[in-house]
Order: sequence, then C-alpha cells, then structure tokens
Amino acid sequence: MQTLKNQELVPMKIEDKTVVSIRYKMENSKGEILEDILDGLPINYLHGHGTILPSLEAELKGLNEGDEKQFFLSKETGFEGLDDEFHIRVIVDKVRYASEEELEKGLNPLMLDDYCGPKGCC
Repeated sequence: MQTLKNQELVPMKIEDKTVVSIRYKMENSKGEILEDILDGLPINYLHGHGTILPSLEAELKGLNEGDEKQFFLSKETGFEGLDDEFHIRVIVDKVRYASEEELEKGLNPLMLDDYCGPKGCC
C-alpha cells in the first residue's frame, strides 16, 4: 500500500500496528538452506504484537514496501540462545495498516486473500 504525501506516492513503512507480508531465505553458518520462500507465497504477521521474534521485528522496522534486507542473527549481534549464526535475506512484499478487528483479535489469514494467493496459504 502506498500513501499520498505532497501529491507523491510514498510506500508504507513497517511500524507497529501494520500487517506485513514478507518472503525470506535463511541459511546457517555452513551455508545450508534452512528455509527458503523467496520464490513462494509470502508469510504475513502483525508488527509489534509479538507474533515473530522481537529481534527480527527490530531488523524489519522502518523498511518500506518493496525493500530487501540482509542481516545476520548470532549471539554476538544480541540474539541470545542461538547456537549458530544465521544469514537471513528478507523481501517486504506488502505493508498495510491493521484493522481494528485484527488489532483486537489477531491476524486472520482468511481475511488476506490478496496477500496469500489463490491457495490461501500464508
């Protein structure tokens, strides 16, 4: 979703109370691919509501729709409890404001047909 600012379309930023649609690839320190949905359907989460790791939310906060980011997760970068280093590449597909119902009851994937594709898989 984009908003108008001074008659110019501006992509939405990831912030609290937004529904974010992302695709990602995660590898361990050996280069083994642990999960890869870059070419698949995106996953959706409600930013700022604890549905993904807070440290991951911190990495994504402020990104715009269409942005791509690569980062490392490790003990040294503040991710306590990890026994390895993980390289993650994330693509932000869509960002939109969450509805009052989503904020109150959580994210309902059935309401996100435009995010999840024809098979409804999120």
